Amino acid sequence: MSEQLVKSPLEWIDVTIKVLPYLGALALMTYVIFRTNAMFYVVYRWHQLLGATKGFHSKFAQRVWADHEDLQRFNLWFGLHLSTSRHMANLLSWLDRHELTIEELCRARRYFDANELKFKIPSKLRRRTVRSLMLLAIVFLLPAAYVFTQTSYAWLTVKKTHTTFWVQPNDAFNGTDNWLPWVAPHWAVDNQYCLFSDGVEPFKEQWDKDVVCSLVLGNYNQKIEDIIGEQFVIGMGAFGAAVACLAFLVFIMLCETTAKALEKKVTEVSTSVP
Repeated sequence: MSEQLVKSPLEWIDVTIKVLPYLGALALMTYVIFRTNAMFYVVYRWHQLLGATKGFHSKFAQRVWADHEDLQRFNLWFGLHLSTSRHMANLLSWLDRHELTIEELCRARRYFDANELKFKIPSKLRRRTVRSLMLLAIVFLLPAAYVFTQTSYAWLTVKKTHTTFWVQPNDAFNGTDNWLPWVAPHWAVDNQYCLFSDGVEPFKEQWDKDVVCSLVLGNYNQKIEDIIGEQFVIGMGAFGAAVACLAFLVFIMLCETTAKALEKKVTEVSTSVP
């Protein structure tokens, strides 16, 4: 039966594993582009393959290239999205003038425009919206992580009828209850039902009953165990995502606090200059 009659909502894990190296390369490229706000390192890699990364013979051209390379490396390290080497020079001068270090500024870079040399803290509404979305994601991910890591049931769907249910050897249920009638009527079956029941109830179709009972009666225990193992991996992934959301929430709150403190310091230094 099994591959023909039922499917796991988690079957895409196999596909993900196969394309993981390509996803990793794409993720690295995306990180570099996001970090530097430019295609420099991607194009540079292509040019390396073409053998076009040697130095310039002209000293002036080589100096321009060195400034451009310094800018890209500076952006990669500090993620400030500077547009030109002139903006980089202005930033370094601005830091010195206001008695700041690049380390201090990086802790507030989310709310600092390095090209305009201004702190830009979003409105209270926008900050609350972002934080609320992060909290909602955490509230969704943590229960999902708990369910998928703690359950001893496999989550499956009958391909022909699209009936979704939880199953382990000896019993199965559809995961809804009487207080969720708009989702689907609640049903649960066990070994005894599958062995001795002649009717179709609580299923709508005989096909559903045959598929579910073939699993309940222990004919595909290994498949069930494999899917439970996959669900555990998904649950741990959901937990990791929840931790990442929490870390991001803390990060943006710390960035905001640091940005406000640095903005105040810059204002004080500017007003104290004769």
